[in-house]
Amino acid sequence: MNVIKFFAVISVFLLFINCKKGTVNKKTGNSTVPQKFTDYIDSQYDEVIAFANVNPMDYYDGDFDKELNPKSFKDTISVKLNSVQIKELNDILSGRKSQDINSDTKIADCFYPRHNIIFLNQNKIVNHLVICFECNQVKGSKPSKASMKNYQDFFSSLGLKIFDNPIEHSTYYDSIQQIHKNKIK
Repeated sequence: MNVIKFFAVISVFLLFINCKKGTVNKKTGNSTVPQKFTDYIDSQYDEVIAFANVNPMDYYDGDFDKELNPKSFKDTISVKLNSVQIKELNDILSGRKSQDINSDTKIADCFYPRHNIIFLNQNKIVNHLVICFECNQVKGSKPSKASMKNYQDFFSSLGLKIFDNPIEHSTYYDSIQQIHKNKIK
């Protein structure tokens, strides 16, 4: 009888240990392994901006690993994130948001990132992410744990539409640029 009580106490104890905040169980094969998450956004920043553009080569010159100059951005639509959106973004980038691990995401070599997120501190970029939905690749200052589906949902929630086809993307965002130019005249 004492053996049964001992195993019951151990089982309850282990149950409480596995239910810690910040821990998510991740399936690996036939077992589940608890996974701890640290915040992706761990540096000082004044503002976070998400934006879409038509031609990323306007500011990248094909070198996506160099330091970026925020003054060179020619965005079509940009959204300055509020505190709720930043928390949501941190949860996505840290891997806390549900991942679409069963998706058949194919990766190509194009890497023409039209969607971007920059973290600014005193008008200097302290972190950045550039996302190409045409080839399903992400590059940035540091790796994130987000899936392409997470990125799609996040940008869509900001009103930054995503297209698989570059012609559709350019047509849509060029039309927005034209509307902005006509309003200024």
